[in-house]
Amino acid sequence: MSTNRVAILSALALFALAGPLACKAKKAPDARPEPAEAGGSTERRESPDRVRLGREALESLKLVFARVEERELAPALEVAAELVPDPDRRADVGSRTAARVVGFQVKLGDRVERGTPLVVLESTEVGKARAELHAARARAEVARQAADRERALGEVQATSRREVLEAEATARTTAADLAAVRTTLAALGAAEDGGGDPARLVLRSPIAGTVVARRAHPGRSVEPSATLVEIVDLERLWLEAQVYEREMRFVAPGQPVQVEARALPGEVFRAKVDRIGDVLDEKTRAVQVRVSLPNPGHRLKPGMFATARIVGTRAREPRRMVTVPWAAIQEIDGHPAVFVRVRADAFEPRRVHTGERAGDLVEILNGLRIGEEVVAEGSFVLKGELLKSTLGEAE
Repeated sequence: MSTNRVAILSALALFALAGPLACKAKKAPDARPEPAEAGGSTERRESPDRVRLGREALESLKLVFARVEERELAPALEVAAELVPDPDRRADVGSRTAARVVGFQVKLGDRVERGTPLVVLESTEVGKARAELHAARARAEVARQAADRERALGEVQATSRREVLEAEATARTTAADLAAVRTTLAALGAAEDGGGDPARLVLRSPIAGTVVARRAHPGRSVEPSATLVEIVDLERLWLEAQVYEREMRFVAPGQPVQVEARALPGEVFRAKVDRIGDVLDEKTRAVQVRVSLPNPGHRLKPGMFATARIVGTRAREPRRMVTVPWAAIQEIDGHPAVFVRVRADAFEPRRVHTGERAGDLVEILNGLRIGEEVVAEGSFVLKGELLKSTLGEAE
């Protein structure tokens, strides 16, 4: 048998064997999908990274939504700041003489009005002044009565004109002595009546405000230089910020300011630039900018650090930015994120990269598309729901 014929027969044999295999492989794509699970449900399961709310939850939360938009905005000038008491709304209360603390009438955090008793003291000097007051009153009363008697006798010519004048002079002198003792008591901060204790001295609040410090205890001796109680009116605070020399020209009195305290993330307090300092700090090359900040509810405290965003500056030219409301930003796993509404009742957390702030808006560098809808108010609640579901899966 020739070599060519052997090759042809081998090829035919291989083709015969491959035929059935090819037919079987061709039928595989025609296989039907596996039947659905029991119950016939074909509803897609929610991703574990989504938050789904029922109708009642949606109605009770009253979420506010905003669309991702491109806007032409000017970023605000952002500076670090600190909250301090307004000096005109602050009082350091202490004794004006050496004394001993008997007791306090107020506690830390108490709200007081002007004239509220704060501290009860005992003072030897006050006791001496009150004793002198009683003696001066008696002398003044005797001299007044003598002058009245001499004047009555003078009218009927039963005494000389000289005796009348001398009696009136004595009355005026004793009245002046009485006034001097009263002035001494007033300078010591003491009332004329000690309430049965001549040495008693009651310190009262000179302003309405809140007790923020007590620096003594009963039984302690205090000197006139010591502050015993500090009162601060927290209805309005000062915010002091430092603006560098190169940015001074962009800030002016009256510009709107948005303030965020580090202790109260997500809350924005609004005010206006009150005053710009006249002297540049030689070391920092910055000028102090002061903002008078309303403080309803006393949530802001003196000593807090804050961030001040001065809006409407010309520090940067306006430009087009993709933005969402700043309130929509939450921190999830250490990264900024927003909740995107993917269905009427489903929300997907989306990690984003933020840019500059511009008032109540923040620039989105990536992570969102224009036109998508995000949760502007209420995202913190969704973050809590996401955390609970994550913990549940972990268990």
